[in-house]
Amino acid sequence: MTLAMNTPYNEQLMRAAFRPGTPPAADPQPLPPIVPDARFEALLARSGTWCYSVDYRTGRYRYVSPGIERMLGYDRNAWKFGGLTSVFRHLHPDDRECLRQIHEAILEELDGAPRARRSDLTFTFTCRMLTADGRTVHLSHHLIFSDFDAGGQPLSNFTLVSDISALRANTACLLHVKERTASGERPLRTTAFRCKAPVKFSRRELEVLDLVNDGLSSQEIAGKLYISYNTVCTHRKNLLRKAGVKGTVELLGYARELGLVG
Repeated sequence: MTLAMNTPYNEQLMRAAFRPGTPPAADPQPLPPIVPDARFEALLARSGTWCYSVDYRTGRYRYVSPGIERMLGYDRNAWKFGGLTSVFRHLHPDDRECLRQIHEAILEELDGAPRARRSDLTFTFTCRMLTADGRTVHLSHHLIFSDFDAGGQPLSNFTLVSDISALRANTACLLHVKERTASGERPLRTTAFRCKAPVKFSRRELEVLDLVNDGLSSQEIAGKLYISYNTVCTHRKNLLRKAGVKGTVELLGYARELGLVG
């Protein structure tokens, strides 16, 4: 689905986006809260991470960990009481449109996946938030959908948030999509959101990029991936075009800034 463009993205649009085609109930029955062990919460707080779970039918939180107070400086209970409004109130204004596009991309991935496989998708996205003392922090959100209805639409999520400000990534908003398989996680695609023009990299392009970073030639990459030399050259040209750079050195510098290669 495509989210509304003529209205500023807000919590109502977010709820409607994640429950497409589902009429809001007058008094929806909320999902039960998540109540973790107190010792586990203490470890989360010490780690500097922040966890939360949202009930999309009500727009309320099922859980907010105490780490939000350490990371952003906001009272945990006040943030939880505010529901999704808290997110949009403290989201960096320049990232609001990017967050809309990120959520739209996540929904496209869900819609394109078989219902039985939707719970195997994992999404890691980045954006900036404003702290209680006015600072800007760059956060990474690792999101899974924890509950679905009979129609395959998400009921709630579980998200782990970490502060990546020290990494000084030049791109504020990224989305990495992976799929859990029996042999581990399989990367599907990565999108870099810059201004209003997202840059999408396919799974094969990322594989080629990773091997270029390892120092392999195009001929060696072709042999390793069991594809033709010309196909590798096409992927490399597409990578240069999407990154807006002119050579391999600039491409790898761009990729490292985004965290696409080590």
